[in-house]
Amino acid sequence: MAIVKMKKFNLMILDSHKERLLRGLQVFRDVQFEEYNDFKDDTNLSDIDIVGEQKTMEDIMSKCNYVIDLVSKYSPTLPTLKQFILGLPNYTYGEMKNKAEDFNFAKVYNDVKNVGDELYSVEAQISKKREKIRDLRPIINLDISFEDLKKPKKFTAIIGGVNFKLKEDFLRELLEVSDVYFEEVGEASEEAIYLVIYDNRVEDKVAEVIRYSNFNVMNMENNKPPATEIAELEEDIKRLEEKKEELIKTIVGFNEQLEDFKVYYEYVGNLYVKALAKEKFKKTSKVCFIKGFTPEKNLEKFEEVISSKTGGIYSLELSDVDPLVDDVPIILENNWFVRTFEGITETYALPRYNEVDPTPYYALFYAFFFGMMSADFGYGAILFILTTLALKFANMTPAFRKNVKFFQLISISTAIWGFLYGSYFGHSIPGMWRLLDLSTQFMTVLVVSIAIGGINLFYALGIKGYMLIRDKKYVDVIFDVGAWYVALIGIILLLLGVAKVVSPEIGTIGKYLMIVGFVMLFIGGARSSEGSVPAKCVSGLYNIYGISGYVGDFVSYSRLMALGMSGGYIAFAINMIAGMVIGKGIIGVIAAIIILVFFHAFNLFLACLGAYVHALRLTYVEFFQKFYEGGGKAFEFYRNKPKYINLDRHLED
Repeated sequence: MAIVKMKKFNLMILDSHKERLLRGLQVFRDVQFEEYNDFKDDTNLSDIDIVGEQKTMEDIMSKCNYVIDLVSKYSPTLPTLKQFILGLPNYTYGEMKNKAEDFNFAKVYNDVKNVGDELYSVEAQISKKREKIRDLRPIINLDISFEDLKKPKKFTAIIGGVNFKLKEDFLRELLEVSDVYFEEVGEASEEAIYLVIYDNRVEDKVAEVIRYSNFNVMNMENNKPPATEIAELEEDIKRLEEKKEELIKTIVGFNEQLEDFKVYYEYVGNLYVKALAKEKFKKTSKVCFIKGFTPEKNLEKFEEVISSKTGGIYSLELSDVDPLVDDVPIILENNWFVRTFEGITETYALPRYNEVDPTPYYALFYAFFFGMMSADFGYGAILFILTTLALKFANMTPAFRKNVKFFQLISISTAIWGFLYGSYFGHSIPGMWRLLDLSTQFMTVLVVSIAIGGINLFYALGIKGYMLIRDKKYVDVIFDVGAWYVALIGIILLLLGVAKVVSPEIGTIGKYLMIVGFVMLFIGGARSSEGSVPAKCVSGLYNIYGISGYVGDFVSYSRLMALGMSGGYIAFAINMIAGMVIGKGIIGVIAAIIILVFFHAFNLFLACLGAYVHALRLTYVEFFQKFYEGGGKAFEFYRNKPKYINLDRHLED
């Protein structure tokens, strides 16, 4: 249970073997390439140009996405539950490669593209005709075409709209102009539509009325009355819609090739990763220089791949990594239990290579905290059943499967704490044993919560001490860890003595321990300062002041009690409301069932969400800050991250 040991490698191969080796290493997967800069000033070395190769692959992947989006848009979809159970198709790297190479991508893509282009053309025509109908609809009662309105030479005819608020002013001013005929022919949105015919000799006066009234002139080109034009347009749309349906049926027929396009996308995606890797290499006319990292445990397989793909013509230099110099990529390796909690570490930050992997140290505590905050036997049982069924019957991606396993494990903790509290869907069963009753013993639970917090904090300090001893920083162990142990234990014993929980003699011992601890903290803070004596004293006092942070940390663990109580009381309230309506006949029984199912499901969601977030806070803020910094970068496996398929899922489950 640790960070996987890495090895650096420097590799020289014949440039003619490069492509074959890269294909073999992609099947191997566990290699990360680094920028080759060992001979920066060597003018005989050159970069590998991948621009054309990269552009070609990006184009192919874009085409695959086009087909996938188009066919998926019109293909029938499976019910959500069935989609979840089926998941993404599973392939090994070899199966993906063989299927992709057997697929006639260019031909099928062109077939789909031709149908897609025709479909988009038909849709554009339909949209254009519908837009024209919308423009003509307000003047459907007009019995003359726009072309006919343009024929008179001594008169001008226009059609347009005026806002209802300006309508009266428009009509009044138009009446004051001689040789003008106008008629309201329809309405559109917030406008009244008018036909205006005027003698060309009064054009200036009419133009002035139009300008002041914001009269919007309609400019259309049609040689038929609007009603006739609309009827013909609707007939055209009906014909185009029929053609559209035929094209959609043709597109749906490509659904059988949809998985081929998805596999081909993933295959080209891995070729794309291979091309990008070559950017980091250097080469001469005949030799290629490669460097990177690979896990120490896989060295034998790594060398075997290199030897088989180069015909044994290569030079490989392996060396240990230096965490202080090398930016070593991180792979976490843990047992089945701890592995499910690795996502929490990754969300915060991966450890650096010279740190410890914190996952094994907090995993049990996290499950413990989650269960204590979501405590209900019924909720835990439901969550366990749902996650177990999902793991049994659903085909999930490795990342999602790990998340489901995570909730399966912590559901057990939820059920255990629900049993200890005697909570079964917020109800207590008469005669059933319980360790603590949250409704009457909340102060006891509060003390237990803070005590658990103290254990968690002392444990975190112990991990810091272990890291310092490992690095042979023995003085730091005394002043940065031992001092806090002495001071905190002294304060706890002193407070217990004042509260008469322990004897006065033990309280007195605690007082002296506290004083000794404060002195050690003062010395530890002062020694870390490189300033003058007053500056060292200030640093020492500030180090002692850090005890206030520990007080806040201890109090923070009271949330273990608070969230457990809140979820229990909400569940109790749901049961009480259901009990109030269940006696109202058959309708009351139905209503009670709906209330119980829906609101208990909602409370289960809230309880899990609250427990998840607050357990994260206790881990990140209270636990990690005592010993963990993080900042490591994840190992970049020599594979494209799959989007449409599960690739070699067995390697990650």
